[in-house]
Amino acid sequence: MSAPPRITPVQRDMILQRLRSGFDRDVIATEVGVTVAQVSAVAAHVRMGTYDGREDTSRVNLDESLRDNASRDERAAEDISAPRIRPILLGNAEQGGTPVYWNPDPVTGSANPHILILGETGYGKTYTICCMLAELAQQNVPSIVFDYGQGFSLRATPDAFSYYAHSAEVEASREGIDLNPLQIFSSDMYGPVNVAQRIADTFTRVYPQIGIQQHATLRQAVLDVFADSGIRGDVPGSWKGDTPSFDLLRQHLEFHANKSDSARRRLAQSVSSHISTLFVFNTLRPGGRKLTWSEIIKGPGCVILQLAGLESSLEAIVTEFLLWNLVGFVEALGPGPLRCFVVLDEAHKLSFDRGSPTEKLLREGRKFGVGVVLASQQPEDFSAVAFANTATKLVFQVADDRFAVSKRLQRKLAYGRSIENLSATVTGLPRGSAYVMSDKVRGVVRITDFEARASKWK
Repeated sequence: MSAPPRITPVQRDMILQRLRSGFDRDVIATEVGVTVAQVSAVAAHVRMGTYDGREDTSRVNLDESLRDNASRDERAAEDISAPRIRPILLGNAEQGGTPVYWNPDPVTGSANPHILILGETGYGKTYTICCMLAELAQQNVPSIVFDYGQGFSLRATPDAFSYYAHSAEVEASREGIDLNPLQIFSSDMYGPVNVAQRIADTFTRVYPQIGIQQHATLRQAVLDVFADSGIRGDVPGSWKGDTPSFDLLRQHLEFHANKSDSARRRLAQSVSSHISTLFVFNTLRPGGRKLTWSEIIKGPGCVILQLAGLESSLEAIVTEFLLWNLVGFVEALGPGPLRCFVVLDEAHKLSFDRGSPTEKLLREGRKFGVGVVLASQQPEDFSAVAFANTATKLVFQVADDRFAVSKRLQRKLAYGRSIENLSATVTGLPRGSAYVMSDKVRGVVRITDFEARASKWK
């Protein structure tokens, strides 16, 4: 078998760009038109310092260099574990003034890249997140913000944020989003059965009035829609067929709701009434803004999904289906380095129940290269899973009734500090200061503003 052609300088640059963005080697090889071995060779040369990406790779026989390397599986593990991101500046310690950093890198940093941010309105929570996202953008790490109150809109944030974070806004409530919740992902081992269960579970989390029988009716309705389109759970070969329109689910339920005076009719009527809001507003529809995760994850920008204006239950439904779609995409890519961050503000609007996409991202996001930024105003907005699976926490001034905040923080401290002392600290923080807690940091930090950061970015 003849050796593949040597990569060109243009292909080299494309490979380097995608490696910096955390793309999977197989994806890079397909997009650039080279072999997986050649992508691994470029990564190996950069990692070992024998190739810095500036020389002409047409003069380097990359295939020969592979002969002295480890096996492909070992190279893949090295590529995944290699540091991908430098620590992000938070600010300066109140005591001593030394710089304090957040290190989300899964290799050199904390146990996971997730961060929980708590604080009352007006004390710097949103501003700090904007600073962090701009810092990430400087390293070509993209972010996706779910914004429910327009706090991250381009009109509300500093001009420096839109400029340095390369931000773009999608007004979901007005433009709609072209997304089909019936999509079968490669990680769905049972095909349409997984989809039916996911959709029924999602609606049940948002509408707790949906009982066991309504849940089963909704799940069966999804399976019927698939079957009518020739897609069956027991025929894996059929799963790659054209995904049926999501609106067919509404039509199917309405048909049975009006068909006959039977138990199924009553259940279909009940289910239709509960989930009708999603179809009335028609937010998830063909012709809406199409979110191409592969393009978003190429970075380095911040995409703001503006959900303000949607009815509260609709916010939750749209968020869950979008997150499930993102989860399906990154799982298809497989384990990899840090690919992007998802910002979920106003955590009280989310479900942290077992089986929810938020819970799945917190537990498994690190493996697939997704970091999560959770933010809200009250500690009760977060679940025990959220507190346990966020390695870094930032607490701005917040009420601490009955020591709700300080008790949670104190459990994570490796050394003694009284609950009363912690409570006095978090309730008396000035605007722009936060109590930071991670594997290596414990203490009050004054957040660095945009102006000081931007002077280093220029």
